Amino acid sequence: MDRRTFLSWVGVGTLASSLPVVLAACTSSDTPEASSSPESTDTAEAPAPVTTADGFTEVGKLADLESSGSVVMEDFGGAPLLVILSPDDKTKVVAFKNQCTHSQCPVDWNAEGGTLDCGCHGSKFKADGTVANGPAKDPLPTYEAKLEGDTVLVKAG
Repeated sequence: MDRRTFLSWVGVGTLASSLPVVLAACTSSDTPEASSSPESTDTAEAPAPVTTADGFTEVGKLADLESSGSVVMEDFGGAPLLVILSPDDKTKVVAFKNQCTHSQCPVDWNAEGGTLDCGCHGSKFKADGTVANGPAKDPLPTYEAKLEGDTVLVKAG
């Protein structure tokens, strides 16, 4: 066997042995194998959010909101969500897209200061979402929100 033939066979062997790795890397996480993993099983058991006839989605309970100061959802219609009790009227809730308009970092409710604070670059927003302190220039997008009994409801879009 000459050198060229040997190197060709080595190249084919290398390609063939890496094929399973490439196929595994390209496999969608929606495949049955992926959905049978322990992590996916826990997520699959979580109940789907309840949506009312008028388009509001249940995002939490009033007791949780009162105890922690805010309700946060990582994915509310494709964006993170932050809900707080209105500082002006504790019978109302205010809901925001939980991304600073400066660099899309999450904001945290600062009940003492009455502001939504971005930990990345120091932007602060008032409880209505308007900018109190930059570098952010645009207000936080808001969602329509309400309390219905002890349930916190938010309407996407």
